[in-house]
Amino acid sequence: MQRFLARSVFSEREFPRWKRCFSSLAEAQKEAYNGVDVADVPKIPPFDFSPPPYDGPTADEILAKRKEFLSPSMFYFYKKPLNVVAGKRQYLFDEKGRRYLDAFGGIATVSCGHCHPDVVDAIVSQTNRLQHSTILYLNRAIADFAEALASKLPGNLKVVFFTNSGTEANELAMMIARLYTGCHDIISLRNAYHGNAAGTMGATAQCNWKFNVVQSLTHISPSKIYGCIMLLFSLRIRLLALNACSDATVDSGVVKMSQAITNSIKK
Repeated sequence: MQRFLARSVFSEREFPRWKRCFSSLAEAQKEAYNGVDVADVPKIPPFDFSPPPYDGPTADEILAKRKEFLSPSMFYFYKKPLNVVAGKRQYLFDEKGRRYLDAFGGIATVSCGHCHPDVVDAIVSQTNRLQHSTILYLNRAIADFAEALASKLPGNLKVVFFTNSGTEANELAMMIARLYTGCHDIISLRNAYHGNAAGTMGATAQCNWKFNVVQSLTHISPSKIYGCIMLLFSLRIRLLALNACSDATVDSGVVKMSQAITNSIKK
């Protein structure tokens, strides 16, 4: 409400719209390249690797599928998004075999390059042996990895809790801090990003990663859920029975339901 009042009271002249700014070096390079022949622009060095020919769908076809089957919240960069089909070390390749220097690193999660042979061999070896096992059973891989990771940590930091993403890691960190201190207040820096789950979204300070929703839950007894499910199921059976009576045929004194009604009841 205070934010709304502030926008109503003060004019846009007093609250200018911020535009995205680039570094002075980037601006200087941009000006330097204006009007320069493309042949004079620095090129990435040669690389002894060529990806196999790509015969999959085009970028336009993939984009059409994304728009139809994926949530619009999964946005993409550029008016004509890059269709990445292969990667090797620090380079990425598009559908036409053009090479790009990857300075993005999969949002900082690919720290050792693309398709590193040691990483590929380790993944294939483990997958051939055992693809997945719950932590409710014992397996040496997770214990060995935790030990190796703990050996790199300073002081008495020796306990490891593995998560699937940065969002999940921050959610866990916030919960541990609140459980340990008994305090629920979280201090977050402006323009910070910490994730898009319920808790981390509250700590994130970027409007494009926040939704105007109240982060609250209502807990009910499981028995009420089962009761609602059974009630809906019984109502569905009764409706199907009524339809079956109207669509049924009589043959030699035996009532036969249509195939459509039979299939619907099976569902």
